Amino acid sequence: MNSIMNKKILFSILALTFFVSLPQYAGAQDTDPLKILMITGGGPWHDYATQKDQIEEGLMERLSNIEITTDYEGADTLTMASTDFHFSRHLQDDWAADFDVVIYNHCNLQVKDEAYVKDIIAEHVKHQVPAVMLHCPMHLYQYAGGDAPDAWWDFVGAVSYVHEKENHPNTPSYTIEVLEPNDRIMKNYPRSWHTPAGELYLIIDLADGVTPLSHAYSVETGAYVETAWRHEYQGARVFASTLGHHNASMGSDVNLNLVASGVLWAAGKLEEDGSPAPGYEGKRGLGWISLWDDTLNGWLESGGVLDWTSASWYGSDGIERMSVSTAYNTRAGESFRLDGDTLIVEGDQRNLFYDGVIAGGYFKNFEFKVDVYTHPGSASGIYFHTHYEEEGPPAFGYEAQINSSRAGESKTGSLVGVKEVDTAPHADKEWFSYYIKVDGKKVTVKVNGETVNEFTEPADVDGPASLRKGTIGLESMGSDSRVHFRNPMIRLLPD
Repeated sequence: MNSIMNKKILFSILALTFFVSLPQYAGAQDTDPLKILMITGGGPWHDYATQKDQIEEGLMERLSNIEITTDYEGADTLTMASTDFHFSRHLQDDWAADFDVVIYNHCNLQVKDEAYVKDIIAEHVKHQVPAVMLHCPMHLYQYAGGDAPDAWWDFVGAVSYVHEKENHPNTPSYTIEVLEPNDRIMKNYPRSWHTPAGELYLIIDLADGVTPLSHAYSVETGAYVETAWRHEYQGARVFASTLGHHNASMGSDVNLNLVASGVLWAAGKLEEDGSPAPGYEGKRGLGWISLWDDTLNGWLESGGVLDWTSASWYGSDGIERMSVSTAYNTRAGESFRLDGDTLIVEGDQRNLFYDGVIAGGYFKNFEFKVDVYTHPGSASGIYFHTHYEEEGPPAFGYEAQINSSRAGESKTGSLVGVKEVDTAPHADKEWFSYYIKVDGKKVTVKVNGETVNEFTEPADVDGPASLRKGTIGLESMGSDSRVHFRNPMIRLLPD
């Protein structure tokens, strides 16, 4: 009898535990596909045919378990007057009911129909479908009848109907600075970023309850203007970013990371730490930024390669004329050269330092990864928390060594002079992935996904060779060494 009672009690406890935990488990596994609608097209001012692909491919790379439906219309609206057209879906009843979030990257600027505009907003409210606004929607429907413009601006979260116009469309690029680094949307965004192209939207006013996330300085108005924000409109979340006039900006890693984060936040699928909710993580992940494409713009090679007196830095009359467009030109070519997407490191002892548009090269906490290939007897190194040095090895920061077979040198994974690795975790003549993470005082080094070195800097360490803040540097060991790099990427972590 006691045995039977004990079994019943045990079963009851197990059943209670199961049923209490079931809702939490079920919620964690709620990975229904995220259904995204993108409304895009209209007007002669933007290349929506390209941008729709940039956004689709960017989201598919960074996220998983998403379904994107793209409505691309208005490709033939090549004049101002022809942008008075309606998107077909917006004319349907309950069109928003089938989607979890709507991305707007469109420009039917001359719409006059008051009811059309208000019906779009009403659909979002009725079905509680969030919106993501990219660039031109901030300027739309200002010519619509009645109070439709005010209703649209309330929905968007800001009043804006003009952009910087001097030298338009070749207005200068600008630097975006983060206002809310701890906001989950901005945790995958660099603290500052110099955009590859211009056209800064001027914000006249923000709606009540809007949270500005970033801003940039307008050289025309002499004031800062918001570039991204979030809010709720009658229960529906809205994320907005004014960037995106040029394809170079829309398709950049920094911007696509932001769009993906904005989509997830709007849909309630973005975690507090800025990562996708379980089930929506993509292969590439959020936050990773490529540090070169088909050029070495933003990289400086030491050893006299950079001519500070050249015409690109000083005018022929001796007057300094450094501009944004020349500041990021390639400064390499002696010991570091690009062959397609691969950096060939071979030649005199020099170093190559990142000094580009991502946070100005001042990185504190980050993850860095790159693919590396070594020829027999070759070596290199990756400096971090370092600074540009014209001659010799950098005095600042640490060096993570690269070496499989070169005699007399630390092996791959070693933090030179601090914590060594005795045996190389890879062979020559094969590509391997090299990963470095700095988080506070801790450094982690991985090769092919396996941790090969961990080091925690003592609290009393001081001087240049310490963890403070700085850039990434690559090393050329000399003409008897040949090393290849490709796919260098950085993901900034909270300071």
